[in-house]
Amino acid sequence: MTALGALTNSVDSSLSQLGSETFTVKKWPSLHFGGSGWKRYARRKPITYEEIKFVRESAQLPLAVSAENMFAPLTVAYGNEKSDPQFQLYGSDDNYGTNHNRDLSKGRMLTASDVQYGRDVTVLGQDIVDRVFKHGEDPIGKTIKMNDHNYFVIGVFERKGGGMGQSQDGFALIPVTNEIKYFIQPEYTSLQMTIRARSKKLFDETQDEIIGALRSVRGVKPGDDNDFEVENNTSLTIQFDSFSKYLSYAGFGISAIALLAASIGIMNIMLVSVTERTKEIGIRKALGATKADIAGQFLTEAVVLCEVGGVIGIGIGIGIGNILAVVIHASVYVPMMWVGIGLGVCSLVGIVFGLYPALKAANMHPIDALRFE
Repeated sequence: MTALGALTNSVDSSLSQLGSETFTVKKWPSLHFGGSGWKRYARRKPITYEEIKFVRESAQLPLAVSAENMFAPLTVAYGNEKSDPQFQLYGSDDNYGTNHNRDLSKGRMLTASDVQYGRDVTVLGQDIVDRVFKHGEDPIGKTIKMNDHNYFVIGVFERKGGGMGQSQDGFALIPVTNEIKYFIQPEYTSLQMTIRARSKKLFDETQDEIIGALRSVRGVKPGDDNDFEVENNTSLTIQFDSFSKYLSYAGFGISAIALLAASIGIMNIMLVSVTERTKEIGIRKALGATKADIAGQFLTEAVVLCEVGGVIGIGIGIGIGNILAVVIHASVYVPMMWVGIGLGVCSLVGIVFGLYPALKAANMHPIDALRFE
């Protein structure tokens, strides 16, 4: 639950950075459960650059429309420095910064002419700058090699940090037309279109206009379903919540099985304890201890034993969960509700599975207990 909570926070943070006025159009959905729909998605035609260009030129309501595609892995080299194939290459256009809320720390952004002529220019994320420009050299104006192609550095993005389980700065941006020319096969690659509405008030109208324009250029007949996916923050959040719900169910089921085994172990430990302390029970009863006193003693021991184990388990769970959070670049998270539930369940286990040993101890006859060896 700690790891899942950290991942959920990371996803929510990344979606909020995308902006509530932004949505995407793509061939495949970002999340899908069950195998029934994949054949339908696979039969769809790729979304082409020419289709996105048509939508961008014909739509009037959007603030910005951009064509995008991600290619990986990417190796970057400059001088004697060469990275592992650890980075990503994004192809887009002059609207990329607007649609993704990305600012520059230096240099300039891609321009329409860069995209029109497919120029060999790039804007770098800070992770790439840190990796190949290790001596504080200004990357602007330098020529780097990305895979087998030389690119002229025109800008550097401001650092954005982690999100969605990975760094948001380990990428290079080039004109999408250049990426189509060198890195991908257009007939097999479907591009993504990112659109930003002018305001929340115009969001639904903008989305309808984009859908209509894309249906028109792709020849979708009236009454037929869209042959593309439209996703925004709300739809992605709903999809992720559905995914995380199943993970929660799985975690609860595994925990229940482990808890049952542990509960039986607690009862056996307390039964052994009652047997080993039979004489002690006889002495206490001979001195005036009531059945309630004896039962309360062993029941309290069972609950304390469960609570101590519960606290240790919760500490280990939160620790391991947050190690995973650090690995996926998510913030540290403590699921306080589940901590409370965990401690409550531990108390319940102690009471339920400690009750039989406690009653067995309470019902011992003092004479028989004193004679026990």
